[in-house]
Amino acid sequence: MTDTTLSMQDLLTAAQGPLLEPESFQSTLIHNLTRTLLRDNRPPCLLRAPTGSGKTFMLARVLANISSETGVVWFWFVPFVNLVAQTLDALKSNASDLTPTTLSLGRNQQPAGGQVMIATTQSVARAQWRNKGYDADGDDDTRTIAEWVKLARSQPLKIGLVVDEAHIALDKATEFGKFAQWLNPDFLLLATATPKDQRLLQFMDSAGKSDYESFAVSRDDVVEARLNKRYIEAVIYDLGQSLQSVADLKRTVLRQAWKRNQQLKQSLAEKNIPLTPLLLVQVANGDKTVEEAEQDLIQLCKVPPGAIGKHSADDPDPVMMAAIASDSSKEVLIFKQSAGTGFDAPRAFVLASTKPVNDPDFAMQFIGRVMRVALAMRKAYPDRTVRLPEELDSAYVYLADASAQRGFEQAVQTASVVKSELEGQTEKLLPRRMASGAVVLTNKPTPQLPLSYEANTVLHQELKAAEGENDLPHPTTTGPQIDLFAAADDQPLDEWQSLALRQVRSTAKPAPSAPSTQVEWVSHLAKHEIRVYPRRKDLPAVPVALQAERKPAFTQMTAISRSVAVKLDIPTHLADNAIRAARNQLKDTERHTELTSGQFHDEKVLIVTDRNALAKEARLALSALPQTEEEDINEILAVLASRLLPMVRAKFEDFDPDQVPEEKQLQRMARDAANWVAKQQAPILAEALHAEIAAQAETFTAQPLPDAMLFASALPLSKSPRNLYGVLPPHKDEVSQLDQLLLSDDRALLRDSDWQLEDGTLRAGNYDSTAALNNEELAFAKALDRSEFVRWWHRNPDRKPYSVRLVRGEHKNHFYPDFVICLEHYPGDEPLLRLIETKHDSKDAARKAKHIPTFYGKVLFLTQDQEQMKWVNDNGSLGDVVDLDDLSKLQDWLRKTRPTQTDI
Repeated sequence: MTDTTLSMQDLLTAAQGPLLEPESFQSTLIHNLTRTLLRDNRPPCLLRAPTGSGKTFMLARVLANISSETGVVWFWFVPFVNLVAQTLDALKSNASDLTPTTLSLGRNQQPAGGQVMIATTQSVARAQWRNKGYDADGDDDTRTIAEWVKLARSQPLKIGLVVDEAHIALDKATEFGKFAQWLNPDFLLLATATPKDQRLLQFMDSAGKSDYESFAVSRDDVVEARLNKRYIEAVIYDLGQSLQSVADLKRTVLRQAWKRNQQLKQSLAEKNIPLTPLLLVQVANGDKTVEEAEQDLIQLCKVPPGAIGKHSADDPDPVMMAAIASDSSKEVLIFKQSAGTGFDAPRAFVLASTKPVNDPDFAMQFIGRVMRVALAMRKAYPDRTVRLPEELDSAYVYLADASAQRGFEQAVQTASVVKSELEGQTEKLLPRRMASGAVVLTNKPTPQLPLSYEANTVLHQELKAAEGENDLPHPTTTGPQIDLFAAADDQPLDEWQSLALRQVRSTAKPAPSAPSTQVEWVSHLAKHEIRVYPRRKDLPAVPVALQAERKPAFTQMTAISRSVAVKLDIPTHLADNAIRAARNQLKDTERHTELTSGQFHDEKVLIVTDRNALAKEARLALSALPQTEEEDINEILAVLASRLLPMVRAKFEDFDPDQVPEEKQLQRMARDAANWVAKQQAPILAEALHAEIAAQAETFTAQPLPDAMLFASALPLSKSPRNLYGVLPPHKDEVSQLDQLLLSDDRALLRDSDWQLEDGTLRAGNYDSTAALNNEELAFAKALDRSEFVRWWHRNPDRKPYSVRLVRGEHKNHFYPDFVICLEHYPGDEPLLRLIETKHDSKDAARKAKHIPTFYGKVLFLTQDQEQMKWVNDNGSLGDVVDLDDLSKLQDWLRKTRPTQTDI
């Protein structure tokens, strides 16, 4: 199959061209933006549209339309240097009636109507230039910006200002805003991919604007127009503890991403679609990162060298990138993180990211490289009432670092919030105070058109006073606050809300009514940046309320290196896993999450082992053994390798002779396998520990469990297949960020509360610091998720009326175990509830274990001992190691102490 039936114009979709028919939503937006900008008061306009929706095309047509009505010269600003050239090419393709050039060249030309000068925002956001009235950086051969603007206005020509990719370009919003205020453009037009952006609001404020007209197109509309793929699938690796530190996820990602790309290639060929899919590989900045990825693709994935295109320079070259992306003989394009924006690759379905990208703005830029729909796909499926095949309507992002998914997920969620507003609406800047006390600007729709879009002087003075820029006193409160749900009237209005109310009282909309259905409730909280995690209905044996307790009225090993290595028991399954690790054949979880819906599924895939990391881990583990030195470690590893070598040879007994590795390779595999065994069994070589914990109490039924848990939308929680609410509770570090992320009004909604709805009372819980997880608790929670005998688990928070609390036999305080677990004690057993507590103090655990709860049976106490988790014995000594990769020992311990549970 070749791509020769399609022209270069077919393969490149960035520039729509003046002769192509715009999509319906594009035509409407172009018309309405043009009409609005040409009003007598020339309001600032903001276009919100997702990546791939044709923002540049629409902006170009708007500029051309306005330039045909009146003489205008335009400044067009972008965030990155590489976007300057891309925008220049796009304007030449999309608007032949405009004259695009760069700012550096254009300011030495004679101003003329329709001229568009392109530059980065950073190129003019300079305080030194501002202090000189932008009459700087000039000489006999170069005009200053101030000189050029003066010349243009003397023609007379009007001045237009365009800020593209404003959600990124305005990283120096205030300084660039001061440039905009100095420029005082007759037309101001911004384009962004995000629904709310504090930088954009700061820019509007510093540019002297109090209101603006907002236009938007939703991602759904762009998908229906077949400009964006419908689905975005993020792929991460949820590894067991034994693999986490020794897996080579960079090479694993390359292997899996290439495999996916080949599957797509086969699918396209079977459907006779003349398109060769392109795998994009994003690597870290560095001298050899591109070459290293190339060698891995050739050696590990068997990619033909001629099928790999490379962009090795740190500085992006969009022309080269576009040339490689459109060359159908290339099936892989490797580029550095610094060059990952500003090029179009419509053939791309799969992005392999070996470098974390946690910033949502940059994540959206990288997603944009694989979200576009190639023209070949649109031609193959001309009937838009028929959906594209799901696998060909998906963008795939393979991530070597699971933490990077949050940036991509937040980027997609943010883009999905945008609702179409093709007709436009007025938005007003209002100051608000965060829960932390910081003052920020917010944007609120208003139904009344302002007489002027210039900033309100009083509003500016009040905001500056709050920021300490002058000595004006804070305004006082003016009476009771209008409660969000009209449920109370005794909360005072803070000064910034009071000020905003005075400014817009004549145009303010009525206060929203309280939600009456669950759907309205979820939507209401979403508007306040709060996400709802409902209690799952598909789990067995979930009680309405948990059982709690109230207090009754009146509870070294030392080893010689060689002998230890010789005597060490190497179970068959451990030896097999060690050899699999040496052969890159260990399997673990690959999690596929569809970011627009949140649905996910898991697959077991082969994981590449990092040999160097494995050797380092083994030596580090062995160095902790008593009285061991370097030669002892070498002896242990040599003995283990000798013992494992016959087992390695046995794995190739049925292979053809020419497929059996050379003896040197077999010995290397045996050494790698020895490192695996040493890493896994080092605790056995060091010491033996076992623990059992127990407690007892008088039982009563606590208050009902929450119907749903709440947390900030800006910090999406990771999926959990066995958690009672379907997610891993937040990390303690995340909870501490809430005051900086939420407005004070929104923060007030993030609490335990009962909501009276039409179908009854809905109980909401809050993931606060008492429900948050530390690192050890998070590792254990993930282990529960991987254990088949666990039916579900719940994080038990401290001091909640619905929590499990136990009586302490020696102390007046109650005790709240960390985890409630519903499990089968043996296959087919009735699921019962048990309690597990993670402790730092084993002596405290021993004291708590003196009391055994009647309903739950003995509580299992776990504690972190150096790098391992162990359970605690009744006498406070440390017990067995808890293997987080295999909790069967934990299940066995619980089985031996299985209680008989009856309804209370």
